[in-house]
Amino acid sequence: MHSDFTFAVNNYVPDPSAKMMLPYRGSTPVMQTFSPELSPPTTNSSPSDSGSVSKHDADPVKPTAIHMQTVFSSQTGEAHPSQQHSSQVWETHKAEIRRLYLEENRPLKEVMNIMRQKGFRATVRMYKSRFDKWGFSKNNSKKDVIAMLQVQRQRSAVGKRTAFHRNGKEVAIDAYLKRKGVSQYDLVEPGLAENLPENLRCLTPPPESPKALHAPGNLSLQELILQTARDLAWNWYCPPDTPLVACAAHYRGDELRCAITDITNADWLFSVGQAERGGVMCEQGFQSLHLIFQKPSIYGLVHLLITVLDASNKGIVKEIWRYLAAYSATIRVEGPLARLFQGIWKFMSTHDYEEYWDFIFECTEKLLLVEEQHSGLPADTLPRLYPLLFIPRAYQYKAQPYRRLQSRCDFSRLVQGPMPTAIEELTVFQATELLILGNQTMWQGEHVFELANTVLENTKGIAYNTDFFVYIALTSLAHYHRNQFLLSEDPIDKASNHQLSVHYLEAIVSVMEGQWNPDMGYMLGELERLEHWYREAGDTAQADAAHVRWRNALEAIPKDFVRGKKGVLH
Repeated sequence: MHSDFTFAVNNYVPDPSAKMMLPYRGSTPVMQTFSPELSPPTTNSSPSDSGSVSKHDADPVKPTAIHMQTVFSSQTGEAHPSQQHSSQVWETHKAEIRRLYLEENRPLKEVMNIMRQKGFRATVRMYKSRFDKWGFSKNNSKKDVIAMLQVQRQRSAVGKRTAFHRNGKEVAIDAYLKRKGVSQYDLVEPGLAENLPENLRCLTPPPESPKALHAPGNLSLQELILQTARDLAWNWYCPPDTPLVACAAHYRGDELRCAITDITNADWLFSVGQAERGGVMCEQGFQSLHLIFQKPSIYGLVHLLITVLDASNKGIVKEIWRYLAAYSATIRVEGPLARLFQGIWKFMSTHDYEEYWDFIFECTEKLLLVEEQHSGLPADTLPRLYPLLFIPRAYQYKAQPYRRLQSRCDFSRLVQGPMPTAIEELTVFQATELLILGNQTMWQGEHVFELANTVLENTKGIAYNTDFFVYIALTSLAHYHRNQFLLSEDPIDKASNHQLSVHYLEAIVSVMEGQWNPDMGYMLGELERLEHWYREAGDTAQADAAHVRWRNALEAIPKDFVRGKKGVLH
């Protein structure tokens, strides 16, 4: 029996030489050493000797609570009651554990030993569980890398450089990506950046030494345009769950959109001989053009690209790129937009205008054709941009190339997902469909006719200003009957369609005639169109009258134009 007990005790003694106290019936305890090779010593003393007892009379030696606790927790990973602590107790030791584990970079076992010496005991499992709650991590997790990439992209889009530090040391995101064999775009998830874990800090690194900017070649500038568009697309202009066509509707109220519209109006005014009014309008636009840096978005970038592509005044185009490049260099703006604008200006300065135009057109067209999944763009980026290609203009100077860009829009992508139900959102959607469908079909087909009348009917139930949607519907009906007029061989049918086409154009110009609205300057172009249609039908008197009305409308534009409150939807 005694030997059996000796074996049992040795199972709980980590060190074979460890000594345990054997309680004796006598008053003096005796230290004994137990090992598999050594049995408890025997004695020749008589039973009557009070200073010793028989080995059979000794009380069985049991493992102490501390030994049992240590062995039990280490073998099973479960906690002894004395190791179970409330959250409040853990919090009292949080700073000390953080210092040991993170700041001094000690292994977990060493941290546990130090804390055990201070009277705090817990299992490995308990420590790791608590570390997860506290965000104590020495390595990059996928979740942390995604959060850092989202923050990095949003800061980059507004020209801020970014570095991340964990426990006082810079985090190497690239090392994680290389180890996992993925790119940063493989980890991108939609949505705004979440708060970083407690152990991560976002910092702006010291500025780099200035580097000379060399004029990039065609390929590198193409890549820069795509990279810039990609970075801007992840800097969400609207929440990711916003309906596709609603983002462009929101952009109509953007001050940058107003600035680009003023420059577009100025370009047209210069082309019709209104230099003084055009100069004032151009100045107004340039006063706010820098907003493209303050609230960067892919909508502003694409709007700017298609504006310069259809501009007639080369001087304005050159001034746009020169101004944006100089502004970013002078104010020391950083980020993708600054690099892009400086790159375009360098390219334009070293190539003739036609070569520059062809290059920008090619880049814009390729941007509309990229595969989002393989290029790192968020899903449905391109359908959100489609309405920008159909922003009305007083005159289209490069109609054929512009139609080629418009033909790249795939309307089927806009109808994926749930359809809007509210009358306001539904009207925005239907007006967008009408713009795309009408331009791509040259306003032919009964669906154009039916959709235009539906939009007109819907505007009656909308409380806010619906002039833009009314304009889209009336223009569509005018062009629909115009095509019927051109295709028909029946004189009666031909005359009827001519009357209907000019009737709808007259309805359009009546909205703005006698007043000037810079956001609806394109309606002046409809007066020019009205004159042309009258002359083509042989109605010289009406054509001359339309020309006079057009001249009067130009005179109604103030020479001291100052745009009022910006950012108002029209």
